[in-house]
Order: sequence, then C-alpha cells, then structure tokens
Amino acid sequence: MSRNLSKSLAPIIERLELEQAEIVTLKKLSKIAVASGVFTAPTLIAHRLVNRGWLLKTGISGAWEFAPAAFAGAYSRGGPLIAVNAIFQLMPDFPGAIALSSAAWMHGLADRVPPKIEVAVKPGKSIPAGLSRKVRILRFNARLTPDVKNSVPVHRFESILVHLAANPTRVNSWGGVVEWLPDLVAEAVASDVVLELKGRSQSTRVRLAYLLEGLWPELSEIIGISAKTKVWFGPRGKLRRHSQRWQVADTILPFDPTTLPKER
Repeated sequence: MSRNLSKSLAPIIERLELEQAEIVTLKKLSKIAVASGVFTAPTLIAHRLVNRGWLLKTGISGAWEFAPAAFAGAYSRGGPLIAVNAIFQLMPDFPGAIALSSAAWMHGLADRVPPKIEVAVKPGKSIPAGLSRKVRILRFNARLTPDVKNSVPVHRFESILVHLAANPTRVNSWGGVVEWLPDLVAEAVASDVVLELKGRSQSTRVRLAYLLEGLWPELSEIIGISAKTKVWFGPRGKLRRHSQRWQVADTILPFDPTTLPKER
C-alpha cells in the first residue's frame, strides 16, 4: 500500500522517522514543523497525514499513532498501550498509572495482558474524553510513586497488593491473580507495603492480612488488626469461606489464601 507525500510533508515524515516516534501530538507536530521550515498549521498537517495514512487514530483527541515507512502502509503496531501512551504524551501530569493485572503484566509477573489495560486514576480527578473507551478505568490513589516502564507510570508491587485488598470486587479475574500473586509477594518490600497502607481503612488492612496469611504470614501479622465488625471480601452474599481470625467473610476468592505456600 503506497502512501503519497507532498513536498511540504516530506520533512515532517523524515523527522518522525529519525525520532522513531510512536505517538504524535499537535505540540510535537508544531515543533517539528518549525524545525523543518514548514509553516502550515499543525492541525492541518495532522489532518493531511491522517488522510494519507501516516498518522493513525488512537481514540484520544489530539494524539495519533505514527505508521513509519517500514510498515508499508497505514498499519497500527497494535500495542495494548497505544491509548495510555497517547494520554501521557498529551498530559505528562495525568494523575493515573497502570494497575492490578495490567501492572503485573508490565512487571513481567503475568503471562497474559488483560483484554483492556487497567488504569487507576486518583478519585475526584477527571478522565480525558475517549480514554474510558480504550482502557478500564479504576479509582485508586497510590501512596507510592509509580515505576515508569515503556514511558508510562506503573504501580509498584506494594501498590498492587494494597489495591487488591482495597477494591477486591474491581479485580477482573481472581483466578488469574492467583497465578502471579506469589511472585508479586516475593518481589514486594514489607516497609513499602506498610507505607502504602498508611491512612487507609481498617477493612483494607484486614483484607490484606487475610490475603497474605499463607504467602507472607509475618507481614500479615504486622498489618492485621482485630476487626470490630465483619469485613467482606467481595460483595455481600453467599460465603465461600469465613476467617475466624480476621472476621473476614469471603464471597469472591476461588482459592483459600491460608493454603497458599509461604513465599517470604
């Protein structure tokens, strides 16, 4: 599939090729145009490059995926992080990070990427138009500064652990989680788990203590507190099991945390 280029657009594509750009924003196009001596408005440049198949829509307004000449056509790289990369190119201070199973995949713990990348956004913060169609939005405020992988922020091991306990009903598949949970526990740092728990609810602490009782009994003992009332692990309903020790009513886990082999 051939893609034609006008004389004015050629230096734009040449610069994008040299930079090996993946996500292109209007701001980037403006800088490249000025550096290349092209004075066409960035919005018009983007429009022309989209029509010619050099820029592909990401679903995020104002950001496109670059399809280099090596692709021999207007073909997407198809990466699951395209929309997330687009957001962070447009908004470097966007208050979100890749979370839960998606974060485990980014860290190399999970073998499979979820159907939709999970992005945790701080409660009360607005979400850019189009993002919720491309990714799964969760609400969670991590205390620890995220790691950065592939140019996007990713929750640290300790934040993933606490998020699991804080919002167990928002976990896409606990059957999948149990496959990488032992490796997550093996990588986590106890003091950072404690920091991530700081200021959180009693129920979150109790659920995490219950979840780690088999895998990390020493930390479970440190963070666990006696619940004054029953703590639900999952939606209220028929019990799968009940923890007398933590007063946890578990309606959701497809495994018994106390039977998981010790990792720490």
